[in-house]
Amino acid sequence: MCMRGLNAGLGAVLVAAVLAGCGGGGDDARKGQSTPDAPAEQPTSTPKKPERKAFDPPKVFEKTEAKFKLSSFNDEQVPTVTLHDGNLYGLNDQAVVAMDGLTGDVMWSAPATIKVSTGADPTAPVVYKDRVYAAINGSKPAQGTAPSVPQVEVMALDLKTGKADWNTVIDIDLGNKLSTGKGRPTVAGVTDTSVVVSYFDDSASLGRTFAVDANSHQVRWTKDMFLAAEVDSGVVVGSGGKPLIGEQRTTAGLAEADGAQKWSIDTGGYPAKLMPISPKVVASSLKIYSNGDNKFDIIDVTTGKPLYSKTTEVSSMSSYEVTCFYDDQSLVICDARGERTFAYDANSVGATPLWEITKTANRVVPNLTAAYHGMVYGFGANDPVAIDGKTGKDAPDAPGAAPALVDKYLAVDVKKQLSYRPIK
Repeated sequence: MCMRGLNAGLGAVLVAAVLAGCGGGGDDARKGQSTPDAPAEQPTSTPKKPERKAFDPPKVFEKTEAKFKLSSFNDEQVPTVTLHDGNLYGLNDQAVVAMDGLTGDVMWSAPATIKVSTGADPTAPVVYKDRVYAAINGSKPAQGTAPSVPQVEVMALDLKTGKADWNTVIDIDLGNKLSTGKGRPTVAGVTDTSVVVSYFDDSASLGRTFAVDANSHQVRWTKDMFLAAEVDSGVVVGSGGKPLIGEQRTTAGLAEADGAQKWSIDTGGYPAKLMPISPKVVASSLKIYSNGDNKFDIIDVTTGKPLYSKTTEVSSMSSYEVTCFYDDQSLVICDARGERTFAYDANSVGATPLWEITKTANRVVPNLTAAYHGMVYGFGANDPVAIDGKTGKDAPDAPGAAPALVDKYLAVDVKKQLSYRPIK
């Protein structure tokens, strides 16, 4: 199994969002070159950290006084920071940054070696074992009659110190297309053998995926007109097809080893929103191009076969989609935007859920934000609510926050850039 970027249920929303309104494909990019290790910049002094208490799972939160130096924690509802063991990892204009979640203090900063493109939207790094993996958008400066060339730097950094284990720079071949330089690279997943990075450039109507070999640090294969959403069980799952509304799209699984197609599902003129929700399972929420209805599937990543499917009729004036979360343990919880909330045991997805909440005179359908180790978080009738993930019942204590990122040491509201310590 691999680690996927920060919140599994939200991380893949970006794939559908960026594909939905763009045109044309692109040519293949060439392989990257490894660059020398770049030392991380350490802060001049390290203040004593406040005591951390673990609650697994946390049920009640208290706001910290942390002040963070990143300009934003999210973009279009998608977190752009990763939470791991109470610390936050993100990208600023020049570097990968690690921050103490309780204080906001910068623990280390690892600068990129390429010229970073200003104004490019960052994406969340991925923590895998003892390293942080990030993809940074930049460019090779113009020289003589040669124009500037977009580049992506893939960085593998020590989780504790930020010291570079390795860096690889990938030149982006635009062919005859023009670009504003604001491409968006994303680490879609990391395994022992691969770091899979997707690259989307709206201005150039280009979507592409690179599989970087974790040992040689070179690009092992490239797939044009394909944006990876996750890597799991030897399969790279993503959205394929020309990124233009009305063009034929697919949800496809490619072999991690060589990029060969293992399975493909036609999705019509819109891409599916793909959500990695547990080992070997991905959720798909799709707006049907012909009539605007919603098709929701939970798919086996190894075969492409749906374990559960439901089509919901949607009026032409309504917006509807399903968002799913994995509690990093055993539960899959899904939120059908005010209509129903339902849960599955990750190992037994089928027609009958563990529980389901629908709107009644005595209960509203919660709007979910996160799940962690058997606890589900979100908004109830008026305030934040916590729900027992195994029973669907409201937890006895009001959590005090509806975080998007949660672990046993910390919770984070990415919209407000606030962190919370668990107190129960």
